[in-house]
Amino acid sequence: MKKLLLSIAFIGISLVNAQQHFCSKSKQAAMAGYFEHQARTSALAPQISHELKYDVKFVHLMLNLERNTKYVSGGVKTVATVTASAMDTFACALHENHTIDSIRFNGVLSSFIRTDSTVKVAPAVPLTNSQSFTVTIYYKGNPPVGGSAIGSGFSTGNSTSWGNQVTWSLSEAVVAYHWWPCKQILTDKIDSSWVFVTTDSTNKVGSNGLLKNVVVVGNKKRYEWKSRMTINYYLISVAIARYKEYNLYAHPLYLPNDSILIQNYIYDNAINNTLFNSQKIQLNKMPAVMELQCKLFGMYPFYKEKYGHCMAPFGGGMEHQTMTSLGFFDYYIDAHELGHQWWGDNVTCKSWGDIWINEGFASYSEHLTAQYIDPTNFAPNLNSAHNSVMSQPGGKVFVTGQDTMNSNVIFDSRLTYDKGGAIVRSLQFLTNSDSIWFNTIRGFQSTYKNSTASVVDFKNYYQTQTGINATQFFNQWYYGEGYPTFNVKYYGAPGSMIIQSTQTTSFPSSIPLFVTPIEYRITRSGFPDTTVRVMHSNAIETYTINMLGTPTGVVCDPNNWLINKVIGPALDNSLGLHENGNLFSTITVGPNPTKGSFTLTNDQNMEGKVEVFDMIGKKLMEKKLTSEISFDLGNYTNGIYILKISDTNGNERSSQKIIKQ
Repeated sequence: MKKLLLSIAFIGISLVNAQQHFCSKSKQAAMAGYFEHQARTSALAPQISHELKYDVKFVHLMLNLERNTKYVSGGVKTVATVTASAMDTFACALHENHTIDSIRFNGVLSSFIRTDSTVKVAPAVPLTNSQSFTVTIYYKGNPPVGGSAIGSGFSTGNSTSWGNQVTWSLSEAVVAYHWWPCKQILTDKIDSSWVFVTTDSTNKVGSNGLLKNVVVVGNKKRYEWKSRMTINYYLISVAIARYKEYNLYAHPLYLPNDSILIQNYIYDNAINNTLFNSQKIQLNKMPAVMELQCKLFGMYPFYKEKYGHCMAPFGGGMEHQTMTSLGFFDYYIDAHELGHQWWGDNVTCKSWGDIWINEGFASYSEHLTAQYIDPTNFAPNLNSAHNSVMSQPGGKVFVTGQDTMNSNVIFDSRLTYDKGGAIVRSLQFLTNSDSIWFNTIRGFQSTYKNSTASVVDFKNYYQTQTGINATQFFNQWYYGEGYPTFNVKYYGAPGSMIIQSTQTTSFPSSIPLFVTPIEYRITRSGFPDTTVRVMHSNAIETYTINMLGTPTGVVCDPNNWLINKVIGPALDNSLGLHENGNLFSTITVGPNPTKGSFTLTNDQNMEGKVEVFDMIGKKLMEKKLTSEISFDLGNYTNGIYILKISDTNGNERSSQKIIKQ
């Protein structure tokens, strides 16, 4: 489908349907009215970037809105400072459906030029660097149909479940300009915002920040919402309906003497409705979810204001800052949208190509909620995501080029949400320390708060904080396509187990081999299960593991850290007889894994030599093969080493990996 090529102030997004992601949100564009929207927006001026030489400091929306019409009227004041050496033209975007009544620049009535949806105003005298200015645009009109990630940028509709009429905004990704004049650049966050809405006195209005005042204006009321927090253009929102409040309070660890308001705007006829009462069970869990996410991600970024929900008749949810909009309450949708307050709202993707910062981590929030609060659903939650990813052989999370203008790609359920969330968890596994991992992501939130970040920013920060080179991980899982399948065979004997794993990949032209740590859980008679962590760095890996008891079985990736399929594990007695053509019964090595010291036992007194190499092939030690030999890797770093046994003619007869941990 033809993509809409919008100006740099509002990057074009195609309107074809993205895949459904029921457990978080279906950020997909509605087809209804698509061609009307396309006709109205396809001719937008593409060249106004040179006029966007300003940093938005404050916006004040002063609008007249009702629950049963899309009609918008009022004004929007923007306070900004010049970021270039000089600015002779101010430019912003407001959809051409709206009529501009007047514009005041620094209080002075000013002429303006409109080209489609681009608005330009020239100050009487060019402004200089760091100079502040104010622009107030008064306008009215009906926003167009379509364009947002879920339907339209500004909508009115009827709830089929409860019969309520609602008017609501939904500006992601680039359609805030459909209902208010703005600068749509992700990296220019607005320092603070006010949203004042005058409406019929029977309505309530939900928005960002705190409701500071409700003023009676004749037979109407003006709801005055104010936020002192930094916000991105697409997160400013309104929702108007006959609401009642249903409020909850969270008590996170970091606020021992205070609480966080969870302010819910519920349809007035739904409060005691049987259907809502069933959903209320889910909603009532939100304080616990808030407390968990505060513990894991750091203090809720907007704790000085609130968190909340506004009901509106659309599928899924949208993480409007401090007040999510959603169609119904579901435990995992709610957890996902709350996670966005950190991942997407506090720290926002630097470009739409960096959407993993938003959606990958919000989907990961669902997994954490299941793990810590709803453990019976933890395995099903992970399996659902992994099975979704593996329903097709390829597909990458990385979004680049023209795809950054394609909502079908940006909000792809299988890749952006399911794979994106799954590989965040895989990165936690790579870290191999929950303490280091959660300290790292809390530190990232603190470092990039009130700002934007790219995937590369996150990767670099992660590497600096953990000391782990994550290039291979990102190349495989983020930039690459496919997933591994492990064909696992095993043999157990008293005191040891042999595991052989052969890896194939679903998209070998992209990633022929996933080099990754992986766990095996071994069951054994007379002793508890034990889990070992090993590296899979070759197509075929054979691990010999010494332990107490007699092994009885093995499970590959028992905690589901990786997106993968497993064939088997199958018992293979031949592994107990031969490895590289040698009798295993003649030579044993252990303990393996080891903390440094291990012993080779040669019961059959075979002659030859034993060598130990590191993973790059450097020989570390060599000894003559005797009945019993001791080795000490204590002076070497943790990792994988290769032990090779050769006969008296120098022919290699056996080799195996030694894991030092």
